[in-house]
Amino acid sequence: MTYGAPHVDTLIAEYNRNPVHNYAMENFTVSRHEGNFICGDDITVYLKIEDGNIIDRSFDGNTASVTTAAASLLAELIVGKTIDEVLQRSYDTIAAAGLDVLPRRRRAAIIALLATRNAIHEMRWDKKADTDQILVEEFEDMLDD
Repeated sequence: MTYGAPHVDTLIAEYNRNPVHNYAMENFTVSRHEGNFICGDDITVYLKIEDGNIIDRSFDGNTASVTTAAASLLAELIVGKTIDEVLQRSYDTIAAAGLDVLPRRRRAAIIALLATRNAIHEMRWDKKADTDQILVEEFEDMLDD
C-alpha cells in the first residue's frame, strides 16, 4: 500500500475492514457534504450536538481507503468533545493519532475534518461569505495539487 510508515498502512487496512461510525445518521443536528475532485472522494458527515458538545458523529459516501480511515479515526477523536475543541482539530491531530500519511494523501486524510468544521460553522451561523475560503486557507498546503 505505502501510504506512509508501516503502522499507517496497517491502521488504514484495519479501518477499511471495520470502519467506525460509517452510516447515514438519522436525527442529526447538522450535516455537511464535501468532495475531493483529485481522487473522487465524496463524503457527508453528520453531527449530533447537544449543549455545545458532539454527542455522536457519523459519515457516509464514496470514500477512498485513507478517507475512510481518517473519517473513522476522527469520529473517535471528537465524540464527547465541545464544538470549540473540534474547531481546533487539524491534520496534526490526525497525524498524532497515528495516521500521518504521505503528503500526496493528506487531502484524503483531511476531507472529513474539513466537512466537520464547515458543518459546525454553518450550525453556529457564523458562516460568512468568506468562511469556506478561510477554512480552505487553513488546509491550503494539503489542498494544493
